[in-house]
Amino acid sequence: MQLAAAVVLFDSNEHLLLSSGTATGKTEAAFLPALTLLGDDELILYISPLKALINDQFTRLQPLLKEGKIPVTRWHGEASPARKQAFLREPRGLLQITPESLQSLLLNHREDCAHVFAKLRFVIIDEVHYFMASPRGLQLQCLLAQLEKLAGCNPRRIGLSATLGDAQAAQHWLQGNTARAVNHPQAQEPPRKLHISMRYFAPDNDSRSEQLYRATLGKKAIVFAHSRLQTEQTAQQLKEIATQRGTPDVYRVHHGSVAAALRQNTERDMKSGDRALVTCATVTLELGLDIGDLERIVQLGAPHSVASLTQRIGRCGRKGQPAELLFLLQDDAEDAIHWSFIQAIAMLQLYLEQKWVEPVQPPAQPFDLLYHQTMCLVAAAGEISPAGLAQQLLTLPAFANISQDDFRTLLRHLIEIDHLRRSETGGLIIGFAAEPIVTSRDFLSVFTAPQDYTVKAGEKVIGSVGRAYQAGERFALAGRSWQVKSFSATQREIHVTPAKGTAETRWQSYGGECLHPVVLQRMQQVLTSDEDYAYLNAESRTALQAMREVFAQHGSVLPEHLQQKPQRFSKFDKYLPEILVQKYMPLF
Repeated sequence: MQLAAAVVLFDSNEHLLLSSGTATGKTEAAFLPALTLLGDDELILYISPLKALINDQFTRLQPLLKEGKIPVTRWHGEASPARKQAFLREPRGLLQITPESLQSLLLNHREDCAHVFAKLRFVIIDEVHYFMASPRGLQLQCLLAQLEKLAGCNPRRIGLSATLGDAQAAQHWLQGNTARAVNHPQAQEPPRKLHISMRYFAPDNDSRSEQLYRATLGKKAIVFAHSRLQTEQTAQQLKEIATQRGTPDVYRVHHGSVAAALRQNTERDMKSGDRALVTCATVTLELGLDIGDLERIVQLGAPHSVASLTQRIGRCGRKGQPAELLFLLQDDAEDAIHWSFIQAIAMLQLYLEQKWVEPVQPPAQPFDLLYHQTMCLVAAAGEISPAGLAQQLLTLPAFANISQDDFRTLLRHLIEIDHLRRSETGGLIIGFAAEPIVTSRDFLSVFTAPQDYTVKAGEKVIGSVGRAYQAGERFALAGRSWQVKSFSATQREIHVTPAKGTAETRWQSYGGECLHPVVLQRMQQVLTSDEDYAYLNAESRTALQAMREVFAQHGSVLPEHLQQKPQRFSKFDKYLPEILVQKYMPLF
């Protein structure tokens, strides 16, 4: 792969898409040729979906860049303001950034951007599959097109991905509105060795925690859970068993509501050395953070998608060792058919038989993003004509299917609700009603960020929770229980002290899950066939056979709740006229 990437970058003028498994050298394959070609006053833009990935890449690349005297700048909320200002004065080397921070640059430093990105040579986009499946991917396409037009630059793009269901779609996404072709060299990966086992536990069987404890004892492992609540519960259960058995407390928690410093400590401890450490995590450890070699991955319940399953398998079995994957499944419901068990089998079979991954299908008419980009452009320009606004936005790939008439409908509605106003010269300016929206930090992102309460023990930030716990109440966070000392509504802070025993915390979920029709079809096949699966133990096979018999008795039709499509939800829908909201394209 490294050689193929070098040939494309050295011997052609094309964009490059690299797709191969986790820890196969994609980062080095992209950066080494790009850095070799980089001029003294030129710039590489590295875009990541996560600040943690930026910090991880910063640590990995800094020695190499220091040796080559190439400056590297991290640009996100936790980065040094002084270093950012130094970069604006002398933009060169490597700039690492998230889409939200790039949006902030274009919004708040628009005049600087023409100078900053004038000599942009390469744009390296990490986790392309993640961006393709997210509204942030459409936002990023818009930002890159605006940046290139503003600065008059024509950089080559390099996309990195470990999970691609449709390489052609990824090439199309990476190309965007540029004229360059995208070269996608096929990586020849050695066959992976997988040790897979799946255990199903009936609702009244309380031995799953014991099984999990034994399966991870003395191992360096990640336990992937379905939710933040489940990660916290699982970590507490493992800690209790370890205390009873007299074994060390090696259990950590990693999810988006745990403070960044604590997550970074866990990542660092996982990466350093081979000592046993078990981290209960959500999707936050799916992406390409370098956490060293793992001995086992445990999946609690069915994964969210086959793409998610593929990412998780890729975290284990590096350097030639077999990847050990253990499924532990248990439904709380008393249904005769336990759907998460069937879903897990279906997804695993799709991975094993076909390496199938859900194709990404972005909305054809993303009016929510059109609202966001409209307000960003007007705010950045101060004033702009409707024709100029339409010319800048409707020529972008993300809005290719949005008509001039629909855009006029949006603009008229925004004027009616005072999000936009007409100036004396006929241009568009930000309306009074929109000023607090556009100036808020939350406006930079196109996804919904929860309005959580910061949890502190003394001056140390532990993380955040979704509701206001009062003095004396207890909850779990970062793998342990806490008791509330005080609560401040104005500062949105909860001050706590450590507490003994177990507690429970519930977080708000955003958006629904939707199983792809291919997954549903494979679930039906699991229930209607007599196929045997070698990774099931005897008890799980017996349970599966009983479920097949029930399914046959009820007409062999999947229940409606599995086939329902979740409604699209965007933080900007409330600012759109209803006639445009109804035009969203279905998910499948």
